[in-house]
This record gives sequence, structure tokens and C-alpha cells, in this order.
Amino acid sequence: MNGSVSGDASVSRALVEVAVQRLLGINPDASVTHRDLSHGAVPHLTPATVAGVRAVANTDHELSTQALSDELIAELQAADVVVIGAPMHNFSIPSSLRAWFDHVLRRRVTFSYSEAGPKGLLTSKRRHMRSFDPPW
Repeated sequence: MNGSVSGDASVSRALVEVAVQRLLGINPDASVTHRDLSHGAVPHLTPATVAGVRAVANTDHELSTQALSDELIAELQAADVVVIGAPMHNFSIPSSLRAWFDHVLRRRVTFSYSEAGPKGLLTSKRRHMRSFDPPW
């Protein structure tokens, strides 16, 4: 997944490509799903759409938002590995990546609250962080 709007000049895009190629070197039969967030594929939530991910969807806008959220969550659930290219913009992640998080982090779907705090519901997933040396 790429979150940079810098196109071919993006360092994070280059690093994502390195990571994906190394993963394919380990598992050449793997399928890769690319999601480029720089083209507005995941809109920011608005008062007209937020119920699509946080409550019961009723309106066309809410139902459309819920359908996109379901699609993004299905991609996440199907993935064995998720590679996220997250450049820093103004000391934070791009707003497009934040919009993606807003759509995939759904109470009772991908997380729940307990007495101990939030609990992830994608329990078959392993957390693994790996950094790659840049190709230059």
C-alpha cells in the first residue's frame, strides 16, 4: 500500500517496491494486491458517511461507505503480509492513510473494547516489523 502523493519521486514508494520484491523472492507464487491511496480511492469520513463505519448504515452515502469499508477489511483479512509505505507529511502520516485506517478500524469487526482496553479481532495475524536497507 502506498500513501505518498509524490509519485515516482517518492522514497516510500521505492521502499515498498523493494519490500514487495524481497517478499516475492521468498514466495514467488504469492499474489500481490496494490492499493494506492494517493488517488483518493479512500475518501475521508464526513458527517454524511461516518455512520457507515461507526454505527448502523441507513442512507445511500452511509451504505456506500460501509461497502468500501467491507472491501478494505476483506483485503486486510485475506492478506498474509501487509506492506505500508507511510511517508511523513508535516510530522505525521498522510491524511489518505489516516482515511484508510478510519475505514478498516471498525468496532466489533476488526477490534473490540474490553476491560483491558482495545483488543484486535484479526487474531490470525502476526505482528512483524522489518526494515529493509534502501536500494541506493
